[in-house]
Amino acid sequence: MNPGPLSYFLVSAFGIGAVVSGWLVFRTDSMLRAAYWLMVSFVAVGAMLIVLDAQFLGLILILMMSGEMTIMAIFMILFMMNPAGLNPMTMVHQHRTSIIAGV
Repeated sequence: MNPGPLSYFLVSAFGIGAVVSGWLVFRTDSMLRAAYWLMVSFVAVGAMLIVLDAQFLGLILILMMSGEMTIMAIFMILFMMNPAGLNPMTMVHQHRTSIIAGV
């Protein structure tokens, strides 16, 4: 795709979508929902690569990572005690340390 206003808009939109969905991975209480948000983030990065004329890398990223996230979600359903987040749980145990490490 030739660089123009549409490609700049699409790259920005997919980039913002990837960052927001990556942030939501750590904000959700459910491991299953975290896996789905991570899959959304990978799909957004793959779509961004497709817009940037790296179609092969974008499609490989989308196909491999979405398949991997689906299998990971299936294993979480099979082996975890609380995969869907029906009972509240926290993903971070040391909130102050994690905020300092994140900054």
